Amino acid sequence: ELPFAKLESWLSQFYKTDAQMGVQFIKKETGKLGFDHYRYHQTVNGIPAELSMFIVHVKNGLIHSLNGEFFSNVSTATSSSLSENGALVKALDYINATTYKWEIQAQEDHLKWEQNDPLATYYPKGELVLINVDGKIDAALKLAYKFNVYAEEPLSRRDVFVDAITGNIIWEQDLIHEADVVGTASTLYSGTQTITCDNSSGPFRLQETGRGNGVRTFTNNNTTTYSNTDITNGSATWSTPDAGLDAHWGAEMTYDYYLNAHGRNSIDDAGFQLNSYVHHDNNYSNAFWDGQRMTYGDGGGNNTPFTAIDIAGHEVTHGLTSNTANLVYQNESGALNESFSDIFGISIDFINRPLIADWKLGDDLGFTLRDMENPNNYNDPNTYLGNFYYLGPNDNGGVHTNSGVQNFWYVLLVDGGSGTNDNLDAYTVNPLGMTVAAEVAFRNLTVYLTSSSEYADARFFAIQSTVDLFGGCTAEVQEVTNAWHAVGVGPKYTPVTVSDFEAPLFSSCSAPFTVNFNNLSVNGITFNWDFGDGNNSTLMNPSNTYINYGTYTVELIADGGPTCGVDTIVKVAYIVVDSLLPCVSILPQN
Repeated sequence: ELPFAKLESWLSQFYKTDAQMGVQFIKKETGKLGFDHYRYHQTVNGIPAELSMFIVHVKNGLIHSLNGEFFSNVSTATSSSLSENGALVKALDYINATTYKWEIQAQEDHLKWEQNDPLATYYPKGELVLINVDGKIDAALKLAYKFNVYAEEPLSRRDVFVDAITGNIIWEQDLIHEADVVGTASTLYSGTQTITCDNSSGPFRLQETGRGNGVRTFTNNNTTTYSNTDITNGSATWSTPDAGLDAHWGAEMTYDYYLNAHGRNSIDDAGFQLNSYVHHDNNYSNAFWDGQRMTYGDGGGNNTPFTAIDIAGHEVTHGLTSNTANLVYQNESGALNESFSDIFGISIDFINRPLIADWKLGDDLGFTLRDMENPNNYNDPNTYLGNFYYLGPNDNGGVHTNSGVQNFWYVLLVDGGSGTNDNLDAYTVNPLGMTVAAEVAFRNLTVYLTSSSEYADARFFAIQSTVDLFGGCTAEVQEVTNAWHAVGVGPKYTPVTVSDFEAPLFSSCSAPFTVNFNNLSVNGITFNWDFGDGNNSTLMNPSNTYINYGTYTVELIADGGPTCGVDTIVKVAYIVVDSLLPCVSILPQN
């Protein structure tokens, strides 16, 4: 295992250009299994590569594993010929809104109040970044200005990337993550529930400070203007039904779920304040997370508020995703983004209303947005690239439609099931229950997935998350793998142990020579190493110091227990310590 302090010098060996590579720290999180998880952006000549994100998993000061996107061959300009103001003009011409948030003083004042920052503004500030054309990670990198543009009319909030040389729009990312609902119907609420409110400034209002940094619910009074307008009542007994009560209770229950089930203090694990705004606009048939708050419309005729608990949990989970994997809201990564919101929104519903909850999102409103158990019923796919799978440009590349694939995976994992998918593959999945399924999905989202992750990544790291939680070659690994096979992502589970390893450096011109071995085995539970010099180890990722010159054969025996068996790999003459070899040094970054 590599010491964490040597991360940057180790990464430099993979960089293939003369441009100066660096890393930009994003955040650190401490997991339940004793690991610290560090998220980074890659930088080139000090400029961040927007879609590069990699996660370093560290235990006891040693790097256990690393995953994510790291661009190795960068050849692009890193100085702009277009001014920031000139680029902003291009961005606003592209958005072409009639009104923007920063043009409305009440909106600016509210933002300053909401963020407790007298300098806060919606006015876009340009940031120089490197962005892949059309947001595709295999496309060329371009130097661009990134602007966060929040339009009032028509409503939109987007990151717009303007080529810093030509002024062309390279890409845009939609930041309004919606529940995707169209229609009107009668609303069914959740009956009488226990909520927390306060009366510190007069009448009772929907605010509390006990959960994280607070849960607050306000009304927009059927306008598009955000304000700190409280929903009030004469006592702590709220007898008149209101959408604000559902939104407030839903936010509280979502906070409690992430804290109690996953040990997370709000969506950023630091007590992020959950602000909800109800009665948004007139006849607004949707709900959305805009990057900092939840907003709920009242539906057609203003009589169907989009504040059911599964929708509230869905929108808050978009905030969790933006603070962890930050899945780009486009194509497969966007479908995963929507799916995780569905998964946890519905899970929160089952926990809080076990007698009436089901796998349908939004059915409390009198119609269904998506059916996780039967996605095909609403023209959503249950098989990757199968029937109803959407490959066009609408809906940000089908983010709501194609969420059906992982949604159905989750249902199979919870309840089990058997059948034949659209690829004509027969499958059987035994149920693991919601607690186990949610643990796997949560670890996958918060520990492993990155901005550009796709369905293949979701499968791989869901399996890895299961191994982390329950061990290799377990019943849990079998069902997680088979559930992905059922939805057309990857082969079915094979109970076989495969032994494999590698070393970042395996030759040296001088002795002693210390080698760090990375264990790549599949389904192994215990390990036995023979380093070829008389030394042995049973560690998962050991290191060995070769004292003498010579050529050494390394053997690894991986034991997967009675179910998966034993496998051995022998790499002949793998380690070479010879004074005739060229001496290679990795210099420090400075």
